[in-house]
Amino acid sequence: MNSVIVGFGNTGNNIVTNIATSTGFDNVSLFSIDSVVSAVNMDNISSVKTIPIISDMKSGSGRDRNRGKAMYKFHEAKGSFDELYLTCTEANTPVFVVTSAAGGTGSGSVVPFCEYLIKNDIPVLPIIVCPNEKDPDAYHMNATDLLIELDQVGVTTYSVFTNPKHTDYSIVNKEIVEAIRVMLGKYYTKTDKDSIDDSDLDTVLSWPGRVLATTVTATSPEELRRNLTRRVFWGHQPGWDPDDKNLGTLITAGSLKSFYADSDFDSVFEDIYDRIPRSYDRYKHVVSGDNTSGFEATIIVAGLPRPNIKEISDDFNETSSIGDGMKKSSRPAFMRKKPTNFFKTAEKNTEDTKTDNISKFDVV
Repeated sequence: MNSVIVGFGNTGNNIVTNIATSTGFDNVSLFSIDSVVSAVNMDNISSVKTIPIISDMKSGSGRDRNRGKAMYKFHEAKGSFDELYLTCTEANTPVFVVTSAAGGTGSGSVVPFCEYLIKNDIPVLPIIVCPNEKDPDAYHMNATDLLIELDQVGVTTYSVFTNPKHTDYSIVNKEIVEAIRVMLGKYYTKTDKDSIDDSDLDTVLSWPGRVLATTVTATSPEELRRNLTRRVFWGHQPGWDPDDKNLGTLITAGSLKSFYADSDFDSVFEDIYDRIPRSYDRYKHVVSGDNTSGFEATIIVAGLPRPNIKEISDDFNETSSIGDGMKKSSRPAFMRKKPTNFFKTAEKNTEDTKTDNISKFDVV
């Protein structure tokens, strides 16, 4: 399968850079679109096609989504994305795009890109990194606007991760890379038992709604069950509430690699499936055999509702202007006369100086 992954902005660039140095991503074309020169990584220049969208003397976007969108449109008109668009038409899987929702370059430029793909009947699956509750207002305002605009251009299937409440993004970045690898079917090794094929993945990844995908390992089936449940419901991807009135019919794809995978499968996924009131289908991939490398499970849950997003009030509390509410004070009468006398005296002195200079140069 030929696949395309495009990273937008700083976050997206970091993800495709991590993918470029990871194993298990054969037949994948990587692109990075950013508004800073530092996005060009010389170590990965042969594996990541970087397209800078710097349009003036300033790099970056200042967390301004309109600037990010304008820079993309400017370079699109110049044909900067022609190669990328052509590569996307040849993809056999949805085009995965990764961006932070909080910034300006990524969240601004990803919308026109998705719009182009959708208008040309190319499946696209945005992976959006949303801010956490403690992040500043601007992050959440950008995230809200991004989700609304993606809906407006026709995005129906997407994935959401949440920023950690610290500055170490390596863990969430690793989970995003793993999720993409799961959705590309890279964990589905050859088996003569139940299997998930490309057509099954197409169905799952085209299911309208949010997609959650992850993988875990362990040294026993019971530990694997605990790790998988913890990752699904308390990881960097929002889980779901089985009593949520917005929870619709879901579709899942699970894989298990263990010595007794046939008999272990139901118990490993039990906690997850028990929290799915209605399931359209449950695709299953089972690999039994030597477990010297440990136990491994993957899960894709599609059709989930959008997670709660912190919405900022429309009433922006802008500070007062530099002179707002102030009144000039009056001066004594004799002081108000001084400026006039001063300028008259200064004007007379200037004229006298001109006369002296003319006389001096006219004398022979």
